Amino acid sequence: MNLSLRFLLMAALGTMMIGAPGCNPVDRVDDSNSDADTDTDTDTDTDTDTDADSDSDSDGDADGDGGDTVCDEQDFNIEIEPVRLVILQDFSGSMSGTNWTQATTALTNILTLWMGMGIEFGFDYFPNDGNCGVNSTITIPPAAGTETSIITWMTSHTPTGMTPLEEAMMNYFNYGYAAGFPESGVNSYMVVVTDGMPNCASGDAASFSATTASLLANQIKTFAIGFNYSSTQLDAVAAAGGMPAPYNVPINATDSVTLQNAFDDIAQVVITCIFDVQSPDASADPDNVNFYFDGVVLPMNDGCGGSGEGWQWVDAAHTQVEFCPVSCDDIKDGDPPDITAAWGCPTELI
Repeated sequence: MNLSLRFLLMAALGTMMIGAPGCNPVDRVDDSNSDADTDTDTDTDTDTDTDADSDSDSDGDADGDGGDTVCDEQDFNIEIEPVRLVILQDFSGSMSGTNWTQATTALTNILTLWMGMGIEFGFDYFPNDGNCGVNSTITIPPAAGTETSIITWMTSHTPTGMTPLEEAMMNYFNYGYAAGFPESGVNSYMVVVTDGMPNCASGDAASFSATTASLLANQIKTFAIGFNYSSTQLDAVAAAGGMPAPYNVPINATDSVTLQNAFDDIAQVVITCIFDVQSPDASADPDNVNFYFDGVVLPMNDGCGGSGEGWQWVDAAHTQVEFCPVSCDDIKDGDPPDITAAWGCPTELI
């Protein structure tokens, strides 16, 4: 789905209001028949007819509609906060054969599943020379539409060499190594996938913890997946990666299915339901906004408690809106709703 959403707002009817947006009851019907005439016929039948029509609704017309509501018209965009995720893949000799086949299958499936779903995937690997060398620039920088390129790379290469994991991670200390990763205002994640002990110049668990903490200080959060493997170094990576439980410990994967599940869990976590409100009119009143899923109003739920449905403002300046967990799940699933909004009528609350 395309999570850059154009909000289509209610068309303004009648006279445009001046000042802050709100709801304005107006009459839309010309009550040309709202007379109270008492006419006296001059013909010889001597009857006197009095046709006095009246209605009970406030707008004075005879349609009984209780008044019509017109809302100030506003057009604006919201855009989901960007998410970039780099897969740092073990390409050492121990990954060859069944492990590589299963890893390729898992990545192919997950990249196909999540294609176009709001994550900008990147790809990197280690070693690059059949020994302990690492790349001088990222293999596939994170960007929209890279899924096919990553799958093609995986299916056309065969692993060989040692396991310079920490050296490969340290490349990301250099902001020029991967264009746009990290970048201010972008959620940046790294997923380390390895099946064996680092055996080049890599350090102990304390060294890996410090390396991962440096990445976090550079705004890169790290997940660790142990593919038929566990170690204190991998434990240290997960613990220092900046992710909450259960992702502060390595994810264990033993075959293509469990590896795909691990990637799927991570993808679900990193997709955000926080949207940036793009340039609304200066007169927009944050108490007069409603969001709709498939045309049905989604009430505001400040704090996202109770049912977990609805939405809330993220910041006091009302520049970001977050959809609550249950409503967020609706956005993330395979059949996301059409999201629209109207700015100008009082916010409906849960």
